Amino acid sequence: MIEKKRITVRGKDTYYLDYGNSDATAVILLHGFPESALLWGETVLAIQNAGYRAVAPDFPGFGQSEPFNEPSTWERYMDFLTDFVNELSIEQFHLVTHDWGALIGTRWACSHSEKVQSLIISDATFSPDFVWHKDALIIRTPGGGEQWLAYLTNKPVFEGFMKKSVPNVSSAIVEDFYELFSDANKSKITLELYRSGDMNKLEIYRGRLAEYLTMPVTIIFGENDSYIHPELGQKLKNEELYHASCHMIPEVGHFTPLEAPIEFNSLLIQHLKQSTETKELN
Repeated sequence: MIEKKRITVRGKDTYYLDYGNSDATAVILLHGFPESALLWGETVLAIQNAGYRAVAPDFPGFGQSEPFNEPSTWERYMDFLTDFVNELSIEQFHLVTHDWGALIGTRWACSHSEKVQSLIISDATFSPDFVWHKDALIIRTPGGGEQWLAYLTNKPVFEGFMKKSVPNVSSAIVEDFYELFSDANKSKITLELYRSGDMNKLEIYRGRLAEYLTMPVTIIFGENDSYIHPELGQKLKNEELYHASCHMIPEVGHFTPLEAPIEFNSLLIQHLKQSTETKELN
């Protein structure tokens, strides 16, 4: 059974998965929306079995972690990542990201490249040209976002959404993901996060992203992702991260770590081993 640990970060309880020897090379995994650390339930075990240490936090307000006292913005979650790894005394690590976790983690890696040994971007892109998908545009719209959120906080509706997206998803994972919507005080988290997502903030990286992200990079997409179009993964490689490898997992959608854990974890372990070999050669 997958169990979380608890740590205090800036006075707030933060829950996280931590599997593997504490002295092994660390792999930090960042979930997206509307997710929690349980997105990585099978992945952390695969990482542990490969000889690494897997650490996956519930972002503040998600899963069991307490929310911030201040607005839950893109930048605040980046600050959280700094605080979290410092609290665990993790100096360097491989970074694995999904969805919003990729926007947070990739932008963080641009400013802390000396700490990131390698990067995986899954089901996300990183471009000032990115246009939000339909649901995100609704969330970002005053009034529309509040109505959309009221709809999704209906637990049967949320359960139906998750079961449609990931038919084999467990009840425990659905329950943990739903924590984001279970408390009226958490409702603003979704709105604050998405409304802070101004892609113009990425303009400074245009044409220069590979200069910031010199570490090994792997991009992974589900072939049928209906939220972030898979072509954007190849576009990111071709136009910015030409040194990255790009993989498409057939017949799955947006939640690749849940929908295709065997294929996803195989690509991840391959990435880690190749990154380690590259480092040893250098």
